[in-house]
Amino acid sequence: MSKTKQIFVVGSSRSGTTMMGRILGNHKDVFTFNELHFFGTIWTNPSTKELSKEKQIDLLSRLLCIQEKGLFNQKHISDFNNKAKDILQEKNLHALEVYELFINTITNENEAHISCEQTPKNMYYLEEILSHFPNAKVINLVRDQRDVLLSQKNKWKRKFLGASAIPLSEALRSFVNYHPLLMSKVWTSSLQHTKKYKNHNRVKIVKFEELLSNSEETVKKLCTFLDIDFQKEMLLVPILGSSTEKDSKDQLRIDSSKINKWKNGGLSNAEIYLSQKMSANILQEFGYPLKEFCFPPLFSIYYLLILPVKLILAFVFNMHRMANIFGEIKKRFFVK
Repeated sequence: MSKTKQIFVVGSSRSGTTMMGRILGNHKDVFTFNELHFFGTIWTNPSTKELSKEKQIDLLSRLLCIQEKGLFNQKHISDFNNKAKDILQEKNLHALEVYELFINTITNENEAHISCEQTPKNMYYLEEILSHFPNAKVINLVRDQRDVLLSQKNKWKRKFLGASAIPLSEALRSFVNYHPLLMSKVWTSSLQHTKKYKNHNRVKIVKFEELLSNSEETVKKLCTFLDIDFQKEMLLVPILGSSTEKDSKDQLRIDSSKINKWKNGGLSNAEIYLSQKMSANILQEFGYPLKEFCFPPLFSIYYLLILPVKLILAFVFNMHRMANIFGEIKKRFFVK
């Protein structure tokens, strides 16, 4: 049996974390959770102080609800109170222990012994994760910033491309969030966090492009890292989650056409130019060559002028998604 007990799939948003979760979830020993957003959205306090019994039940019920109903359907958390009480019994736990109890319980219920948590922004909490879970392994996805930018630009369309459960308010939030400089700053910050764990023996960095172009060999190496056997069925994943194409649930394969989509259009020269100015050094460090420009595109001025407005709107539209908004901003934008 594998020594690995938990797998955390992390990376900048739109970097292939969901696909990786599906790949791993196809293994008989692995159960992949929905994006739980425990770290940063539900829990931000590193304290190990025990919670009151009421707060333990509320936290566990919330996690059960997210797993069962999805992140955007948390109106009936109390429906899970009885199950939460049965799981907790007489235990007195702090928040991280409740979270650990939850993932272990649900993994066992699904007849697996390795849990896979695929929330991308868990990468900002790797210090806490690696410390609390001594048998955990981390897979950090890295993708070309310009492909991430293209995907972020169109993310609001997901509701109309197969993800109908996404509320209109969430689609609007994704639309408001987009600005090439803001998205590039978040991507750069995520790669700076990635660099911190480049030589960590429990963290494996995987380039999305390598996963798509050399799928079987890449997944075999991941299986070795995770101490699990490779199974051919792991590569049979539905084509879901694109922000530019409709979902194709019946097609089970890894779609290599997602490599360098930004080169086929969808981004203006101004967007590419500004994003590269923000991230040039780290793009090149991770092997992504820059597009050359003789002169700055004139339309860059437009994006610079609307940046203050976008910053204010992004702050307003994201407040409800962060338990500690200033702590989240610090983690995402100011890397130690």
